[in-house]
Amino acid sequence: MPTETALRDSEPDAPTPAQLSILVDRALMSEEPDAELERLAKSGLLAQVYPEVSAMVGFGGQGQGHKDLWEHTKQVVAQTVAKREVRWAALFHDVGKVQTFAVERGKVTFHSHELVSARFFDRAARRSGMDESFRKHVRFLVRHLGYVEGYGGDWTDSAVRRAYRETAPFFDDLVELARADITTKHAHKRRQHQTRMDELELRARSIAAEDAKLPLLPKGLGSVLIESLSLTPGPRVGELMAELKRAVEAGDLPERAEPGVYVEYLRGRG
Repeated sequence: MPTETALRDSEPDAPTPAQLSILVDRALMSEEPDAELERLAKSGLLAQVYPEVSAMVGFGGQGQGHKDLWEHTKQVVAQTVAKREVRWAALFHDVGKVQTFAVERGKVTFHSHELVSARFFDRAARRSGMDESFRKHVRFLVRHLGYVEGYGGDWTDSAVRRAYRETAPFFDDLVELARADITTKHAHKRRQHQTRMDELELRARSIAAEDAKLPLLPKGLGSVLIESLSLTPGPRVGELMAELKRAVEAGDLPERAEPGVYVEYLRGRG
């Protein structure tokens, strides 16, 4: 985030986007971020620095067929852990819904809103001079929130493994953001949501721990490849083993299967 030096040395009547962003950051990291965000919205400062966010104010609610995005966003921010990246992601996680709102066959939809939200955040972050690593961290959380929220008990171990690996090293922050992204007043729905996130986290950690203990490919596979594919011992064998490992990590092949499974996979790829 920008430092406060520029804010102290600036002209009070001409704050830059970076300086205004500091005020939003302070609100997000306060003890009552929802109340502070509302204050910034009413003052007009939020619209000045982040019009993408202020566009949610008054969007949705009573009689509009979907929840009030601004009220939902403030509550999600307040429910997150007090980690800067997570709270900024919470602030922007639904901004794309304003642009992607549609009604199809009488049902409200927001197709690809995570992608749009991530793009909006990226533009806003560049405009206000956010640090690149911070910007990429938050953008990743906004872009991939729907991935972890889509978890269900019917996910295979391979699917959980893929989700864990594809979202590393931000998996923990994604789960924390997903935990906060529930604002229904129905207690049983909140419990179900938290239970799903607990289950995802537990399974992911358990699978990761097991994977760390065991090799992904069966012992002696290199020798089988040499014999079955008429190879000469050398770098090419190592390249094929690496290719097979990547396929296992991606969920395209099972772990520690019979060697013939991997031989056939390579033959099928020509």
